[in-house]
Amino acid sequence: MAREHIITALDLGSHKIRIGTLLVGEDLKVIGFGESLSRGIRRGQIIDLKEAVESIKEAVEIASKSGNVKITRLSVGLSGPHFKLVNSHGSIAVSRADGEISVDDVNRVLDSARTIPLPSNREIIHTIPVSYTIDGIDKAKDPIGMKGVRLEVDSILVLGSTPVLRSVRKAIHDAGLELENIVYSPLAVSRAVLTKKQRELGVAVVDIGVGTTGVSIWEESELKHAGVVPVGSGSITNDMAVGLKVAHEVSERIKLEHACCISSNVSRREQVILADWTNNDAVIPKWELARIVEARVSEIFELINDEIKKSGKPNLPAGVVLTGGGVKMNGLMELARKKLKLNIEIGRAREIKTDFSELFSPETATLAGILLYENDNELVKKDRPKTTMESLPGSGLWPKIKEWFSELIP
Repeated sequence: MAREHIITALDLGSHKIRIGTLLVGEDLKVIGFGESLSRGIRRGQIIDLKEAVESIKEAVEIASKSGNVKITRLSVGLSGPHFKLVNSHGSIAVSRADGEISVDDVNRVLDSARTIPLPSNREIIHTIPVSYTIDGIDKAKDPIGMKGVRLEVDSILVLGSTPVLRSVRKAIHDAGLELENIVYSPLAVSRAVLTKKQRELGVAVVDIGVGTTGVSIWEESELKHAGVVPVGSGSITNDMAVGLKVAHEVSERIKLEHACCISSNVSRREQVILADWTNNDAVIPKWELARIVEARVSEIFELINDEIKKSGKPNLPAGVVLTGGGVKMNGLMELARKKLKLNIEIGRAREIKTDFSELFSPETATLAGILLYENDNELVKKDRPKTTMESLPGSGLWPKIKEWFSELIP
């Protein structure tokens, strides 16, 4: 029996910081979970280092106690508008005299794909191989063991902002932790919520966070597009706070209890009594509240639709999988179907076991995805010797994605 070990991940969100510890043995079981309010963090960026460090420490302490484990190292999931995806191409001559392609050849061609001019404030977080070509003819998902003279790769590079990433690394260090990997969250959440069939047919994963909304498009088991819409559920709270003339905290509570995304579904006789939350004794018709919410959510879905069209894959047979804390609002699914004109479902974590019911909520799907993603990476490293490519910081995604893809190849 394989020796048990743990993997710890941190989802650095704009509303909540969540930490999970995965026990890897016969099963994949999350044994520790903790969360804290995100202080000093906005849209995936640290704006107050001291507050962010305290929030991380708080979540670590809760997760450590709940799982009875000491957390010293972890991987961090990040998203936000500061990430950028670019297409890249690499090409090398196969090294062996008999033309058989080795792990080293694959690493060299991926190194070649990474050799692009980068601005001084950008760095490569992930190199994701999409497809390999051998001698300009044969296409392959995994070319190792095949024969040829020249090996090429089409890949996607995930670029992060160096100042933003430097702040995250500093926060992890100041919290007394060791950072293992930085993971682009839209890829992680897709790992958690999608089935093989969905990735094959064509599907969009839409992660509605507080500050931003991530959009990932998959087709033929390949990542075709990933982008970030700079609006999230926090914008709804802000609109309500302005419209109702109440504090942000009060607006958030009213949103959670009374918000509806379809104003026509709300009776004009229903009312929201502000005195239940504040000294203000005003009474607001609930349909007016719904109008504020519907306008903003409609805008979010219009931007999501633009992002899907930008991918060049507007027809998605498997539809859209929604995740994130913003998907819980009444009427959101109905409005999503109306605006996107696609099949809509709520995404929840697959494959893991846990006694923490929170892990099966759409708002914790990213955390589950980071844990599964890191487990995939460890499995691949056990099967293959450590290589130059795998030793580079932040480059761990390529073997994981390749292993994930290889499961889907007949």
